[in-house]
Amino acid sequence: MKKTLLALAALTAFANLASAQSSVTAFGILDAAATNVKNGSAGSRKTLSSGQSNTSRLGFRGEEDLGGGLKASFWLEGQVDVDTGGTGIDWQRRSTVSLTGNFGELRVGRDQNPTYLDWGARDLWGYVGVATTSNVRGNFLTLGGATTGVRTSNTIAYFLPALGGVYGHFMVGAGEGATGNKYIGGRLGYKSGGLDVSGSTGKTYKTGAMLDDLSTMSLGASYDLGGVTVLGGYEKAKYAALDRKLMTAGARVTLGSFQLKAQYTKASGTGSVATPQQYDANLLSLGGEYRLSRRTLLYTNFGTIDNGGTATTGGAFTATTNGPAGIKRGETSTGYQVGMRHSF
Repeated sequence: MKKTLLALAALTAFANLASAQSSVTAFGILDAAATNVKNGSAGSRKTLSSGQSNTSRLGFRGEEDLGGGLKASFWLEGQVDVDTGGTGIDWQRRSTVSLTGNFGELRVGRDQNPTYLDWGARDLWGYVGVATTSNVRGNFLTLGGATTGVRTSNTIAYFLPALGGVYGHFMVGAGEGATGNKYIGGRLGYKSGGLDVSGSTGKTYKTGAMLDDLSTMSLGASYDLGGVTVLGGYEKAKYAALDRKLMTAGARVTLGSFQLKAQYTKASGTGSVATPQQYDANLLSLGGEYRLSRRTLLYTNFGTIDNGGTATTGGAFTATTNGPAGIKRGETSTGYQVGMRHSF
């Protein structure tokens, strides 16, 4: 009985909160795919994997009109694992409050950072699945315990207002004693018609067990030709004696309810922390989507990574962390999947 009363009280409080806002929306994505990955001599593994076209999620967002062109808003979003029913109720995908006006937007909390957003804009797979560029990008940006490869906690961010096609995003993240979270970065871009060009720079400061600062810079562009979008990007990252460069180029073709995607990404670099390591790899990505409705689609993805170097110094990138562990350096990782995504 007590649990029922507490639940009713919580629902009443949420309803009162909702009525005080100009708008409150619940939203989400449920996405799952049958996946098969072969990691060289480690063998293959078949899984049902969540979030392979877009990360499965549950969120709430709201906005209040304060008058005079000023608006307050909030955003809470957590990951949901469709394959197991697990949920990121800690809201670590995004937890922010914002104030927006003619000056732009001031946003505080945990959010995606400018470094990631600039590279992510040049990834046709949205940073998930066996075909995403994350599979040759992500592990470098966690060296030393850095936590800022995609999102950053304890941040203050500013977004430029509309300036004739110019856009910008600047962020500072307080370390608060945590290893790898002290961050500063910014992104500037220009969008007009089908053209979109941008660049970013960011630094994760040496904290805790980190050996050095982790710095990144990127440049990218895309052009929408009407039914066909072409894109390309370049990113350079450095940590201690290690450095890594990424180059990518791809195209997306829309034919009615069908969408076809192809992308090539090359990682290169050398260095050492404890063991010599080459960051040379070639990723070929292919995929297709078919929309059953505005909210529901079927998809298939294919990605293969040819790790360069030798068994001693070569790369060991894999098409997904869901594959079998134990791939050896210099081997090839290949994954393919078929899935379904529904948005609400």
